[in-house]
Amino acid sequence: MSPLPRLLGLRTKLTLAALAPLFIVLVLVALCAFWLINEWILGETQKRVRQDLATAHEVLSGESDRLLDRVRLLARSLEGAGREPEALLNRLDRLRAAEKLDFLCLIAPDGPGDPHGAALPLLSEAAAGPVSATVLLHPAQLETLAPGLALRARVPLRGPDGEPTGATEERGMALLAASPLPSPHGAAPALLLGGILLNNNLALADRIRSMIYGGAADEARPPGSATLFLDEVRIATTIRLRDGRRALGTRISAEVAEAVLGRGQIWLDRARVVDRWYLTGYEPVLGEGGRPIGALYVGLLEAPFTHLKAQAVNTLLSLLLLGVGLGYFIARILSLRISRPLLELGEAARRIGTGARQVRLPVPAGDELGRLSRSFNQMAEELDRQQQELKSLNRHLEEKVEERTALLEHKSLELLQAQRELVRSERLAALGELAAGVAHEINNPAAIIRGNAEILEAGLAIDAPEREETREILKQTERISRITTNLLRFSREQALQPEAVDLSRLIRDILAQITHQSPAPGLETRIDFPEGMLPVQGDREGLRQLFTNILLNALQAMEGSGKLRVRGSFDEQAVEISISDSGPGMPPEVQEKIFNPFFTTKSGGTGLGLSLSYGIVRAHQGRIGVDTAPGQGTTFRIWLPRVGG
Repeated sequence: MSPLPRLLGLRTKLTLAALAPLFIVLVLVALCAFWLINEWILGETQKRVRQDLATAHEVLSGESDRLLDRVRLLARSLEGAGREPEALLNRLDRLRAAEKLDFLCLIAPDGPGDPHGAALPLLSEAAAGPVSATVLLHPAQLETLAPGLALRARVPLRGPDGEPTGATEERGMALLAASPLPSPHGAAPALLLGGILLNNNLALADRIRSMIYGGAADEARPPGSATLFLDEVRIATTIRLRDGRRALGTRISAEVAEAVLGRGQIWLDRARVVDRWYLTGYEPVLGEGGRPIGALYVGLLEAPFTHLKAQAVNTLLSLLLLGVGLGYFIARILSLRISRPLLELGEAARRIGTGARQVRLPVPAGDELGRLSRSFNQMAEELDRQQQELKSLNRHLEEKVEERTALLEHKSLELLQAQRELVRSERLAALGELAAGVAHEINNPAAIIRGNAEILEAGLAIDAPEREETREILKQTERISRITTNLLRFSREQALQPEAVDLSRLIRDILAQITHQSPAPGLETRIDFPEGMLPVQGDREGLRQLFTNILLNALQAMEGSGKLRVRGSFDEQAVEISISDSGPGMPPEVQEKIFNPFFTTKSGGTGLGLSLSYGIVRAHQGRIGVDTAPGQGTTFRIWLPRVGG
């Protein structure tokens, strides 16, 4: 059970119990309302964008239809006119200016026009009657229709950041209309071509935007925008870059291009255009053969709709908070009427708990709280009676407890003293047994070995090669004698025989002796001692036994194969020797007991080596510690005082 319910009061719990269902219902209602409003706004915006796109399409189609009507009427006005080239060209130029066309030309075998005019679109279809279409023209075709038209069609391309890329869109997209003009004597009919260039046609883009969204074309923040694309490039647009220039030459997104230009589909979705989010609609602009050659775009600023949704959310949240506040106020009043008798009951129980007597509650109406009050009054009367009985029993019990406590304290003191004596006796017995065992098991055989070695040495010639081995036997028996002496010193705390000891030389001698007696081909030994390391003041044989025990333990842990490293360091007060092996390491429960006498993990071991080493270090006023973990080897660290500080 979490601590929060225990900390809340009953009145608060009752309030929360009444308020929680109301809060959950209001939250669900608010979420549903917000979802419905959001869906309604989304549906309405998509419907409006679809209508705006249809309107833009009608504007562009109407422009094409009006162009076709004008060209057809102009063709009729030219029937029967003279075909003198200069006069005809002047008349066509006047008609083009009057009709506000970007080009108007007559293509005829014997009339003015480009000899390559046959490469222009719609020529074959126009021979049968007036026709119009949105076409894609190359620079040579643009120059055929009107000198300088190719230059007007150029659109410098820009990157996503609005900066020029250095490339240029040379092609032009135009509304083109063609109408036949019969020639005399049954000759092939001439064709009157007229059209409106869509590249850089900002007036047409502004007219489409104004037709859909209203307002002037140069508004600082228009509610919507319109754009014509040639393939993926904006060639006429009302969208502006951050510096205020039209976003001509920027590209449509890859996702929209794939849907609109690649698959010929209409696209309706939100999109980021330059630096603002719009609710956009795109439809393909189809050229000859029904192939998409560009796209028509309209877009509504998303900000007003986002603001509308934010207002709806704020309204719903305000209603939610108002409902929760009213519910809390009503629930608080009702919970007070329920909790007041319970609070009185709690206060009465507290007074009884502090020792008050004759505490009674008024009994309200015969509901659950009334029955609870009557039960409490009965309990209080019963407690009074039982307390009187307990007082009498407590007096007798206290007397018995005092007697038993005094007796128990006396027995505990006796037991503690006996336990101390037992521990002391056991320790003395163990140390005495250790000393006796050492004297009996080591000194006697060592004396026999020494005597036989002396006899053996006396019987050898002075230059006999075996004399060196017998001397080594005598030397080692002397060492055995010193070890037993150190053992007795450990148990009896005998005095040391201090002298200056070079630890580097001592450890190297020990390693040489150990490896000579027990070769280990797989052992890698490294000894690092700094130059100028001073000797320590200590008992040479005791220190020899100390390091011999630790080095032997390290070699035995590695089973003759591994890495052994001995490092020395010193400061003004002490010398530190660390002995590391790459053995299996020790678990924590073993590490805690390694310096205890008679504790060992080796089969056949006595458990005395490290306890003796510990005693030797303490006798030298030093410290010994061990760092180990299973699978990470073991490192013993010994701190010993320096000579002369």
